[in-house]
Amino acid sequence: MSPEKFKVLVVDDDKEFVEAVKELLLRNSYDVVTAYSGNEALERASEDERVGLVLLDLVMPLMDGFTLLEKFQEIIPETTIIMVTGQGTVQTAVEAIKRGAKDFITKPFDKDILLNKLDMIRKAEELESKVSTLSVLLSEKYGFDNIISGSKLMKSVFERASAAAHSNAPVFIVGETGTGKELLAKAIHIRGERAGKPFMGINCGAIPRDLLESELFGYRKGAFTGAVRDHEGLFAAADKGTIFLDEIGEMPKELQVRLLRVLEEYKVRPIGHTQEISLDVRVIAASNHSIEDLKKTYLREDLFFRLAVIVIELPPLRERKGDIPLLIDHFINRFNNKYSKKVKGLSEGAFSSLYNYHFPGNIRELENLIEGILAVIPAGKNTITEKELKEHLLWQQPKGSEHQILALDRLEKFALEQALRECKGNKSKAADVLGISRDTLYRKLKQYGVE
Repeated sequence: MSPEKFKVLVVDDDKEFVEAVKELLLRNSYDVVTAYSGNEALERASEDERVGLVLLDLVMPLMDGFTLLEKFQEIIPETTIIMVTGQGTVQTAVEAIKRGAKDFITKPFDKDILLNKLDMIRKAEELESKVSTLSVLLSEKYGFDNIISGSKLMKSVFERASAAAHSNAPVFIVGETGTGKELLAKAIHIRGERAGKPFMGINCGAIPRDLLESELFGYRKGAFTGAVRDHEGLFAAADKGTIFLDEIGEMPKELQVRLLRVLEEYKVRPIGHTQEISLDVRVIAASNHSIEDLKKTYLREDLFFRLAVIVIELPPLRERKGDIPLLIDHFINRFNNKYSKKVKGLSEGAFSSLYNYHFPGNIRELENLIEGILAVIPAGKNTITEKELKEHLLWQQPKGSEHQILALDRLEKFALEQALRECKGNKSKAADVLGISRDTLYRKLKQYGVE
């Protein structure tokens, strides 16, 4: 229930008791409504939907407290009931709890005890309301509805992802950089039975090899130099929830062996620990490599098949051009609000340029482009023209996909050479500077023939 929905209904045939409790609760900022019989209590609860808690006397004429408790559970099952009686026994208290009462209190009672019970219940209700609200907000932010698309390609993606959400099987999401792999992973988590539980994500290519094992599996104090306290690791932190292994293809092969064992047994042994810890975790992996490359080059075949129980391929933006107008409109609306602008759309020329662009960075590139333009566009201007595009784009109109690929290859090779020069040939340091694993660095050096 919402925080404001916490009116207390006091039900007792003893009018003096009712008035005393009412006065006590009013002094402590509770809204109170009273009733002196079972039928009157049912009327009050039905008339006022803000009643969130009932103080209910067990012994009353015509309709006793247990009978009234059952009727409350039928008509307002979400309402909390505290039973009150002057004839309290252990058996009576146990029976009240069995029948659905939240708590039991005997007369006469210390006013502080009653107020503490009510305060704890109110705080618990408020916390539950906040959690419920957060779950709705997360669902709105990360649910499938938040992934903007009208294409047939994405419709099949949503159908497969929706089916995956209702399963605990491992999921492998494949797609180019910027296509929204993590957003889809969060949507699967939020729409499944593990919603509300932890979602722990890690980019396997961004963590140095020496740290990745301890980040995933944890360690015990004293396991190695610098291990000054226990660290549970992401798998343990994601227990009952989901762990998202992004760029799984960049994980070193020797670490893949350990990951395979975890996925086979769903147990993890932190570094420096002698016992294994059982896990209940859903695994979603992602990569920007093709399925064939993953199987042949980047992943152990047995690990790939363990992860790829459900495979979802996210198409690049160039294959779903019909979504470009929808995405542009969505990003303009979002960044209008963020930067207090009133841009309505793009000129015909600007739209044509964007529509025909290759978008190697996919949706993320389009999002960053629109935000960059709206952040600095004059407040009175309501149309994005080719002039604004040229000021924010580092590309020229592509002549073909081959030109784009060559340009990106040259850029990547330059970055490798520059990092090696700055690190004086130290490949470990160069990998850290570039934010990739050493395995990835060696693979790229070989690919481009860099010494």
